Amino acid sequence: MNTSGVFTAIKKDGTKYYRASVTNKEKHISLGSFKTEKAAGAAYALASEILRGSEEYLPEDYDRVVGSGDSEEKLAFDKWIMLLNLRKTGMYCKNPIYLYGKYFVYYLERNLELTFDADEFFFFQRHKLQKRGGHLFYSDFGMQCSLLARYGVKSFAVEGRDYIFKNGNNRDFRFGNLFVINKYNGVYVNEEQGRKKYDVKIHVLGNVSVGTYADEVEAAIAYNKAADKLEEAVRKKKDNRKLNKLSTIVENNILGKEKAATTNTPDSYRNWRRNYIENLSSKEYFEIYEKVRFSKNFKKYIEKM
Repeated sequence: MNTSGVFTAIKKDGTKYYRASVTNKEKHISLGSFKTEKAAGAAYALASEILRGSEEYLPEDYDRVVGSGDSEEKLAFDKWIMLLNLRKTGMYCKNPIYLYGKYFVYYLERNLELTFDADEFFFFQRHKLQKRGGHLFYSDFGMQCSLLARYGVKSFAVEGRDYIFKNGNNRDFRFGNLFVINKYNGVYVNEEQGRKKYDVKIHVLGNVSVGTYADEVEAAIAYNKAADKLEEAVRKKKDNRKLNKLSTIVENNILGKEKAATTNTPDSYRNWRRNYIENLSSKEYFEIYEKVRFSKNFKKYIEKM
């Protein structure tokens, strides 16, 4: 093989293809696989020009330099971004990130740009972002983690109600732009005549109102207490049904019946996620927990269970 930076490889079915790579400051960087030696050589030549040439390119120069349209026989867009950032910052990043001073852009797709504070650079240098069904996530120690959760947004939160992007751009994840309105599970802030109040709802078979509170922390603890009461009620209901079922089995055995009478299936146990309250001692938490009160409707709901 005479072409610099190009190596021949063979697929399992015996098909020949070509791999291109470039070395920069003793760092070996793969440029991808190509069907022809010519295409692999062109990718290597362009990578060398990006890293060591006289012209400094920008992300938006891709179509002009590489060519528009999708093709497997040219340098991929994510490789283009990675090389540009390496040339500019001297830092290798396997993810398609381009640093602009105090912020950087993560090119999740060719036309999907996410903006982050520069302080987040080293985190996303190691964590690859993915998108599925409109949700953004990354992998951490084998677990899929929501991108929004990293910024304090709870599961099932609704944009515009629980959090907002101040500049209207929901792809701008800079800390100053993403504002969390409702930071606790089940707590929803309402403002009337300049005064805030906090409504608490907990999901059972639908949203059940727990009460309204003047303080956000009190509301968060009220949600925790409501979850405790619900789980206690569910456990008691299950225990009663198990006892009734056992009595029915004993009775049917005495009467010589072959099958025991069936009972209704117990309600499925739901593990409501509790709110964690920062800067609150155990004693302070317990005092608020004991004092917090529920609405009359929620008390009746618990009693009916």
